[in-house]
Amino acid sequence: MAAVGATFADVTKLTVYVVDWTPDKMSGFVDGVARAAAKLGVTPVAPGTLIGVAALSSPEHLVEVEATAVLD
Repeated sequence: MAAVGATFADVTKLTVYVVDWTPDKMSGFVDGVARAAAKLGVTPVAPGTLIGVAALSSPEHLVEVEATAVLD
């Protein structure tokens, strides 16, 4: 995003893909989002969708985040 002059403030939607998602993982997921947001210095307020998947591109990848940003 930085390459095109965007920041997290320009994000309008987040889609998160999580391997083997079950609702009992929500607490850990929310904690992870809070830690990542604090580390990045952002507040994740954009609408978001969480999608459980069987696998991602590599076996060691457990979470993938897709961000849609809008620039004027």
